[in-house]
Parts: sequence; structure tokens; C-alpha cells
Amino acid sequence: MTRRQRKRLYHTLVLIGVGCVCTLVSLLVQPFYSINLWFSDQFFTSELPSPNIVIAGIDDDTLETYGRWAEWSRSLHAQAIDNLSQAGAKVIGYDVIFADNSTDDEMLATAIAEAGNVVLAEVGIPPVYQTKEGITYDSFLLPADVLEQAASSVAHANVVPDGDGTVRRLPLIVRSSSGQAYPSLTLAALHQLFAMSLPQEYPLENGSIHLLARDIPVDALYRLRINFSADYSERPYVSYGDIISGNFDPSLVDNKIVLIGMTATGELDSWAIPTSASKVPGVFIHAGAMDTILTGRFLREPGIPTTLMIMLLLIGITAFALPWCGTRNWRDIVKGVGITVGLFAACLIAGFVAFDRGYVLDLFYPLLLLPVIYVSDIVYIVVTEQADKRFVKELFGRYISPQIANEIVSRADSGQLQLGGEQREVSVFFADIRGFTRISEQLSPEDVMQMLNIYLSVIADEVVRHDGIVNKFVGDNIMAVWNAPQSQPDHALLAVKAAWEAQQKLAELRQRDNRPLPVQFGIGINTGVAVAGNVGSAGRSEYTVIGDSINIASRICSSAPGNEVWIGPETYNQTKDYIETEKLEPQSVKGKAAPITLYRVTALRPAAIQSKDTPLSA
Repeated sequence: MTRRQRKRLYHTLVLIGVGCVCTLVSLLVQPFYSINLWFSDQFFTSELPSPNIVIAGIDDDTLETYGRWAEWSRSLHAQAIDNLSQAGAKVIGYDVIFADNSTDDEMLATAIAEAGNVVLAEVGIPPVYQTKEGITYDSFLLPADVLEQAASSVAHANVVPDGDGTVRRLPLIVRSSSGQAYPSLTLAALHQLFAMSLPQEYPLENGSIHLLARDIPVDALYRLRINFSADYSERPYVSYGDIISGNFDPSLVDNKIVLIGMTATGELDSWAIPTSASKVPGVFIHAGAMDTILTGRFLREPGIPTTLMIMLLLIGITAFALPWCGTRNWRDIVKGVGITVGLFAACLIAGFVAFDRGYVLDLFYPLLLLPVIYVSDIVYIVVTEQADKRFVKELFGRYISPQIANEIVSRADSGQLQLGGEQREVSVFFADIRGFTRISEQLSPEDVMQMLNIYLSVIADEVVRHDGIVNKFVGDNIMAVWNAPQSQPDHALLAVKAAWEAQQKLAELRQRDNRPLPVQFGIGINTGVAVAGNVGSAGRSEYTVIGDSINIASRICSSAPGNEVWIGPETYNQTKDYIETEKLEPQSVKGKAAPITLYRVTALRPAAIQSKDTPLSA
């Protein structure tokens, strides 16, 4: 596996890891719980409420006409029931509690019994518990006995909001601490509508209860997810005061369910629902639950397994797609953003489509996952690019000292490493193997490469240790440069020290080497003015030095015997206080009309040796 393939694999594994951690935190800890619930509320679309359910509201006008609710005579309710019966109301449901006894109870009970279709409310009294059998109350507040006996049925009118205070579900069944089941006002009214008796047991099978000739999806607590209409105010409505007085259109309630409840301003029975910015009276919530069952527009919540599957799918897509994009240029960034935004949009579309088909997908956490993974992708790329820079710098540093490597990187960052060059004095070092052709003829190609790598690395290490640049390898030849691009006042001495100590290390290596022919390098050094800079093209360039002084260094190297270091006159002039030399006869150098005086280095003086581990330029 190549380094690039390993990097891509690690990239993928990191994104998978981040995605899995985010998924576990989302599903187990459920941060942003309220935001998550709010997000699912945004899928509701505009649906008109059923015209078969009419709200008879005990509103401000009613209370203004008939006085405070606690002071009402129950004969008013008897009159309202009589008027509704005469108008043809199919079901009359009261979302109010007639718990106290009254002198007019007999009159009201007579009206209820004669109507034969009145459903009265009872309520479970907190504290409330959630058990494996559903929502449970310690006790219930029931209607007066005479009224309970006259009613066609009595059902609970409890509303239980979610953790954020918004009502999204209505418990169709609640239980007492003794285990007795109490159906909701919704179920009782609908059974009365269809002239069906309420069952004694409510078995839950495959997430549904079978009632009213249909499977009604509920959760483990028997709660129905209500498919609220977009605007509860569009539901058919009549003032309860008008019903009492008989001043209403009978066709409005004919053959319909009439739900009577408090709608006056400031009443406690008001709740937040997903489709309204303000709280709505509880009677509208019961109407919404009835509407959901009547129309069959049920909402199912697939739950954690489906959310987990969606998140794992998103992790799989992004973890394998984003590492292929990268951030090398704006096109790569657009690809990554496009993938993330595309998946985001696809999730939203899938959420609306699923909701339209009756499934409430929990998409907040999957959608939150996408930017988390994308940001993690960017962070990983930034971190790995920094690591790559360190890797390149370390790789660079195998041939160039850290100080010069920093200088080159700094110049590249400031845009100074352009094509072209500058004239400056440099010291150039050449080394090549004596008798290389004869040596290579006795070795296999693999052994030749192994031998070159071993010996050239010794020289390269000494060059780098003495702040030089390994400029190039050409076969068995190595070229190194000092005083470019970084200024080094003692460049000539650094070059001589690198050459001398390289020869010492090569001698030690030869003693351990069992090759039949010894590997010996001749090293030549020259100091002079040259042009240093980048040569090549805009897409591929090389930092090098060119000029007559470079050619002379190469010729000196060619003349130097194995195991020796020869230097030119300017190199000698700059280092003579630090080295021992032997003056050689003037040598004829190709390209030069007159012979030049060369020097063979025989030793380093103490001043140079003392600076062995700390070059003079440091």
C-alpha cells in the first residue's frame, strides 16, 4: 500500500470514527433535545381540518353573558344538550369536568340520558408515571355519580406534553395504579360516532391497537402522534353561549361530533402544539386526535433504529467520498461542499416525502452529523497537510540542513523562489568514486545501487551536518553547495570540514566493507562567484548554482585521487587558518588558459575541530 493510499485509508477511518462518536452521542445522550423536537415539527404541511368535528367553545363572550364558570347553573348545560340533540348532533363530548354535586344535577342527568350520545370527561390526577403498561395515574377525578350513570361513556381528557412542553401526542389509553384502563375522550367520542362499544382490553400489537375497524399506530405508552392541521382556527367553531341560547345554525352541528371545552382567554387548559405560535385550548388537541383517526392520516415514528441506519449511511457516503475530494484548490472544496450540501438536501427531501406518507423521520441528528463530518474532514486535511509539510521538511532535511531548509521554505512562502537567480559567492563540493566502472562491472545492478546508497549517504549526512545543500546526485557523483540560498560567512570552511570528515567516515566504512575492490572518493572544492537560483520551467524548477567556479570545482574533483580532498585557491585563502594543507603543483584545468594552484587538505587544526559539532555559521 502506497503512502497516498494509507493516507486516504486513515482519512476514511477518522471520518468513520468521528461519525460513529457523533451518532452514539446523538442517540444515547440526545443533546439539543428541544431543537430536535422542534425540527420534526417543521414537516407539517397545510391540511384542512375535518368538517365533521365542531368545537363549541366556552369563550369570552359566553362567560360575559352567563358569568363565572364556577357560578353556572347546570341547567344551562342541560339546555345546551337539548339544543344540540334537536339540531342533530351525532356525538356531544365534554372536555370539562362536572366533579362537584349540584342541585341541578338531576336536570342535567335527564338531558344527558335523553340525548344518549353524551361523553363526559374524567382526568387522572398527578403524579403521573410511565410504566410498561403505559401512562399511569394514582387517582382520577370523575363526574358526579348521577351524571356518570347518565352518560353514554366517561373517558379521560388528560393531555401529556413532551419534555419541551409541546403536545405532539395524546395518550389513547391511560391506567390507574390498580391497572384499570381508561380510554381517551377521543376514542370514546369516535366509538359513540360509529355506535360501537368500547372494549375492555386494548392489546398493543406491532406498534398498533386495533380499534374502530382500523389499526391505530401508537408508541409503547399508547400515545397517538397527532397530525395537526396547519391552522387550528380553521376548524368549525360555534360559541357555547349561542348553543345555550339556541342562536346558532343547526346545520353546523347536524350529524357531527361536537366537542365542548374552555376557549376563553387566560384559561389554564391551553397548550403549545407544533403548528401554532401560540398556545391552543386543550379541546382543539382532542379534536386533532379525532381528526387524525377519522381521516386515517396517521403519523408513525420509526424510532432509533431508522435514525441509526440513516446516520450510518451518511457516514459511509461521506467517509468514502470526502477523502477523494481534498482541498488542493477551489474545485476540490466545491466538490466536498457539494457532496455535503447534496446529502443535506436529500435528507430534507426524504423527510418531507416520508412525512407525507405518514412517517416522522428523526432527521435533526443526521443533518447535524453532516457538517460535523465535513468540519472534521477539513480539520483532518489541515492537520495532515501540516504533517505532510513536516514530512517534506524532514525528507528535505536528509539532504539539506534544517537551517537552510527553513530558509528555502521561508522564501517559498514569501514568493522569493521564482525562476531566475542572484549572483553570490559560493563554495561548491564535488565527490565521485574512483574506478567506478571497474567496480560496477564486478557487481550486479542491485549491488551497485546498494553500494551507492550506502557510501553516498555517508557523504550526504556530513554535508547536511555542516549546513550544506546536497544539490544533486549524478550516478556516482554528488554535488553540494554552501552559502546559497542562506548566507553563510564561513561557507568555505564548512565545505572543507564536511569533505574531510566525510573521508574519515568513508575510511571507517571501508574497513567494515568486504568488497573485493575498495570504494574510494575523490573530493574537490572551489570557492567563487556563481549564479544561484531556480532553473527550469514554471511547473518544474530546480534550485542550483551555475558558473565558472562550479566548473572549476568539478575539474578539481576529477583530478583529486581517491581518499583525498583538494581545494581551489580561494577556498584555501578563506580556510588556511583552520586547516593543514600541502600545496600542489599548478594544475591545468579545462576551460582555463592558465594553470591554477590547488591544495591537498592534510588535517584540520584545533580551531576547526572545536567547532565540529557547532558550525561557525550557527
